[in-house]
Amino acid sequence: MAFFRGEEGSVAFAAAGGTPAAITSTTAWSMDLTKDTLECTAHGDTARKYVGSLLSGSGTADILYTAASGDETANILSDITTTEDPADAKFSLFLDTSGNKKLAFNGIVTGASLSSTIGDISTVSISFQMSGPVDAFDI
Repeated sequence: MAFFRGEEGSVAFAAAGGTPAAITSTTAWSMDLTKDTLECTAHGDTARKYVGSLLSGSGTADILYTAASGDETANILSDITTTEDPADAKFSLFLDTSGNKKLAFNGIVTGASLSSTIGDISTVSISFQMSGPVDAFDI
């Protein structure tokens, strides 16, 4: 059985439907997926029955703030200021360094928390909401 270390994970992002590029300073990410259920119990059944329905997801990404060119940190931060966001930002959340195991989806950046402490590296925590389907590659 193969295990994956957290250091192998990464995040890629693209605003306005571009091609996702790596956020090179990712330190952590999490994604919560939830499937609604619909009751489909028939008269005469002796137990309730359900079917899966709509899928939703939200998550966070923690990154070290960097102003390096070619890094999507600035783009993901500027996406929080987009009003009437059409949910066309593309996210890819990777479980491994090969890039084969990932979740890919469109979404909206819903929050950003920036932190700067004396003697420490400035950090940013981003929250996001999935919009539309999620593609799970090799998971």
